[in-house]
Amino acid sequence: MGCDVTETTTHLFLDCEMSHTLWLHVWNWVGLSVVTPCQIRHHFTQLSVTARMSRGAQSFFKVIWFACVWVIWKERNNHIFKNTATTPLDLIEKVKLYSFLWLKAKHVSFNYCYHDWWKHPLPCMGIH
Repeated sequence: MGCDVTETTTHLFLDCEMSHTLWLHVWNWVGLSVVTPCQIRHHFTQLSVTARMSRGAQSFFKVIWFACVWVIWKERNNHIFKNTATTPLDLIEKVKLYSFLWLKAKHVSFNYCYHDWWKHPLPCMGIH
């Protein structure tokens, strides 16, 4: 990602400044305050199996997590193969869009518009 550090899974998806900043934007967007784990599998578990949330809400968080990982991977490839760079603010918008589209495709009962999802994701997940 242009940071001159040996690319590992952990570095790419968690430690790289761009991905770390993106995760901070994701946490802020969904209204969570977390301590980021050092391993990718613990990171996934932390977001997808959050205590005291319904299984439905946990599946929404899984979609958000996968959308974030997808955006990081696509950004990495665009940086390497197309020599482009995108800001973390643009990347969080992509996470919001992909997660919304994937949820609309997966959950027939997801009746929210993109603006609702973009602005207030927790009520869209049934978390009040």
